[in-house]
Amino acid sequence: MIDFEKFLNDRINNNKNLEFLASFFTEDELSQLSDKAISIVGTNAKTSTANYIYQVLSETGVKSLLFTSPHLISYDERIQSNQNTINHSQYVEKIKDFEKKNSINLGYFETLFLIACKTFIDEKLDIFLVEAGIGGRLDTTSIIDYKNVILTNIGYDHQELLGETLDEILYEKIKISNKIKNLVCGDISDEHKELIFKELKDTSISFLDENNNFKSYTEDFRLRNIDLALLSVNKILGKEVNPTIISKIKEYKVQGRFEIIDNNPVKILDGAHNISGFETLFQNLEHLYKDIHFDCYLGLKEGKKYEKILDFLSQIDNISINIIEDNSFYNQMSSKYLQSYLEERNINFEISPIGKFHSSKQHSILIGSLYLIGEYKKEYK
Repeated sequence: MIDFEKFLNDRINNNKNLEFLASFFTEDELSQLSDKAISIVGTNAKTSTANYIYQVLSETGVKSLLFTSPHLISYDERIQSNQNTINHSQYVEKIKDFEKKNSINLGYFETLFLIACKTFIDEKLDIFLVEAGIGGRLDTTSIIDYKNVILTNIGYDHQELLGETLDEILYEKIKISNKIKNLVCGDISDEHKELIFKELKDTSISFLDENNNFKSYTEDFRLRNIDLALLSVNKILGKEVNPTIISKIKEYKVQGRFEIIDNNPVKILDGAHNISGFETLFQNLEHLYKDIHFDCYLGLKEGKKYEKILDFLSQIDNISINIIEDNSFYNQMSSKYLQSYLEERNINFEISPIGKFHSSKQHSILIGSLYLIGEYKKEYK
């Protein structure tokens, strides 16, 4: 019997085969993917928006496959079907043959994405929702010539790969495909709207803030993400969603994304990991829990620009900073960098294990990395 998890883990650090991936499929299969796949790109809120659309489609009887990343507990979270259980292992030999034929070793993300595509095709499903990994233009998922793309927002993240300016980052995102017919946008500045129009002259473009029927706008970013999902279903699929289904969707919890796991005291899990994500998160906290003091338990993935995040947190009056102790989750940034930066600025903090967040009787939030959230869920699920 194939140990599929081991098969995946053997491919964990290698996603460098973009030029080969399309040849895994026939021309007809690539055409099907182009017609039926919807790409979700952006700096933040991709997973939430994709999940909300998936829930809407499931409620309305549209046969759909959802591909997202990363997972929190198990790899099978990354590929979800509202029709059948996913049989990942059936494609192992095909993957191995493809690697041998091209003298390559596929990466973890590449392997799962190819399996997701083949599953969608073989199951003859209607809609394939694809969350991009990093960026767009050079992302693994860009092998599909998407006709339909959703852009959630633009912020600073992965600058070493996407560019140092927001204009550069935006360009990388919207170049996920050169055949976009419909683009639906979330939180986009007027300046960036102009750039989008310039780059995508023959594309039908919709902006959330210009559609009055999709404005359950409060400061709660979850409702904005739901509105973007509903607008996307309307503009791309031509579907109006009835109020009963909308009410259901508003009750749906996306795991690890402003996930409230307790109300007394309030405990929240959030995978925000860049400065724009932190800003949005704390705006939401201020809106929903005004004047409540939160203990903030922070762990960051290696390579993140921690200075801006720590500067931002240190300016918030009603939080206490707890740095998660080393070796708590995959690819964790050493706490010495965070500790040194805070000490130099005389900012109070504590070094804490994940378990302290769990046992705390204070209002608390665990934040900074989806890998951190995943470790918490594995330990305290």
